[in-house]
Amino acid sequence: MQTQIFLIAPADADAASFLPQLQALLAQHEVSALLLQRGIRAENAYKDLAKQVIPLAQAAGCAVLLEGAPGLVKMLGADGLHVTGDIETVREAVEALRPKLIVGAGPVETRDDAMALGELDVDYIFFGPLSGATKPATREMARWWAETMEIPSVLSDPEASFESFEAEGCEFIALAMSSVEAA
Repeated sequence: MQTQIFLIAPADADAASFLPQLQALLAQHEVSALLLQRGIRAENAYKDLAKQVIPLAQAAGCAVLLEGAPGLVKMLGADGLHVTGDIETVREAVEALRPKLIVGAGPVETRDDAMALGELDVDYIFFGPLSGATKPATREMARWWAETMEIPSVLSDPEASFESFEAEGCEFIALAMSSVEAA
């Protein structure tokens, strides 16, 4: 199994600098998914950025996952939603978007949380932070999930690069765009 790349956009990305960087990365690397973080953006600013990012990424075969409400995904034509909320928020997203669109959940902190989310029929479970270092216990949990469960495991290692990462047997490795560069 070849690990697929799940890219994490910077929370403070602005279109002027972000779009050229994204375009260069997508031209050089096969990226399966992009999480477009909302950060502290106002809703309209996030929508404006997403409207520019979605067609660019999708043209390169990269699924775009948004943060926010399920209706936003449908309105903007994104591929899915990354949910960081509680179990009820994940359940609502699954009911609203599945099976046509992607719903992923995390980061998770415990095996019990991962199993509870997995029972909701999400498309992936996300292990690790969106920025910063990944804890050894998180790596172990992601490896355990990948070895024992059918729902794909995304190990987030924001400090890794395209050239040097350890996916721990997970289907996806999440890399932060701030840590990777186009050559």
